[in-house]
Amino acid sequence: MKSMKLLSLLAAASLLFGETALAAEDLTGRPIADGVVAAAVYTDVTAPFSGTLTAFDLEAGDTVQVAQGLFRYITNDLYASEDGIVKAVFIQPGDDAAAVTARYGAVIGIEPTAEYRVAASTAGAASDNANKLLHLGETLYFATSTRDGDEGSGLVTQVSGNEYTVDVLTGTFDLNASVTLYRDDRHTSKSCVGKGTVARRDALLVGGTGRVASVAVKEGDAVKSGELLAAFLSADASPDDYRGMVASPVSGVMRSVAVIPGQQVWKGELLCRIDHTDALEVVADVDEVDLGTLRVGDTLPVTLDMDENTVLIGAVTQISARGVTKQNAAYFTMHVSLPAGSAPLGASASVYLPLTK
Repeated sequence: MKSMKLLSLLAAASLLFGETALAAEDLTGRPIADGVVAAAVYTDVTAPFSGTLTAFDLEAGDTVQVAQGLFRYITNDLYASEDGIVKAVFIQPGDDAAAVTARYGAVIGIEPTAEYRVAASTAGAASDNANKLLHLGETLYFATSTRDGDEGSGLVTQVSGNEYTVDVLTGTFDLNASVTLYRDDRHTSKSCVGKGTVARRDALLVGGTGRVASVAVKEGDAVKSGELLAAFLSADASPDDYRGMVASPVSGVMRSVAVIPGQQVWKGELLCRIDHTDALEVVADVDEVDLGTLRVGDTLPVTLDMDENTVLIGAVTQISARGVTKQNAAYFTMHVSLPAGSAPLGASASVYLPLTK
């Protein structure tokens, strides 16, 4: 944003001249500096934290209002790894998930629907060597050794040497019950792959990292595998940024957009620049031959190409200290204030300079 010195000059000019256009007057013979209406004050909007932007359709020239959403971040979503019942939710929007995980060991605790497992080994397996080689993900069938033995099936979830673990998918068993496991559902002796003991599965402790953007479940909810549990933003987001929205801090007109949809941005990176429409000026180039009679604070007539019969009065707020050579002459950039609302941004304007003495 421009300096407070410039803002003070603009405020003084506004009080002196107000916002009413003066009557047309004879400006014949006065030197003219051609310029463009611009915002005297602008605001840069920067990324409040790191992340990736979702789709947006903002472009230069768009009008925006204060608090209007400009950009939104893509969240990192956490999903249930299997069916179960949510037993504990340790997080809420705005929390640092890593800190919560460090304290509780998880951000969400789920009691799995498959609540039992069999801790087994290949001891007692049929003599065929293949029966001593278990594979992750294969389905096994098992039964207790009692006369009215319970039967069930499960999935191999862990293998370590001759020991393996099977999650119980069907069947009801007592804790610590002894079962024999088979590769076929007829429980033939030649398909026996060992024996095991029924135990209770531990709760699923789900961890997370980053700033919590939203929580999709509550205690007691039944969830399916793949169902959304929570969403997270970058860890460098502040607790107040959990909504993942970048809102406009001011009302104005979009001067430029520095990013594209889907772009990864870093904290502090420029996203866009917004021109204030309540502080206008003409930016014009002054020929060096007309510079000698010009001073900051001078009041000058201004007309717009779109309305040449109306004369506005502005105050010189700034003159560049270095000229730029164009066609064998040096030109200096001059800023002249205009009443708020007197012209649209980008309009062509003529500034009438003092007569050379």
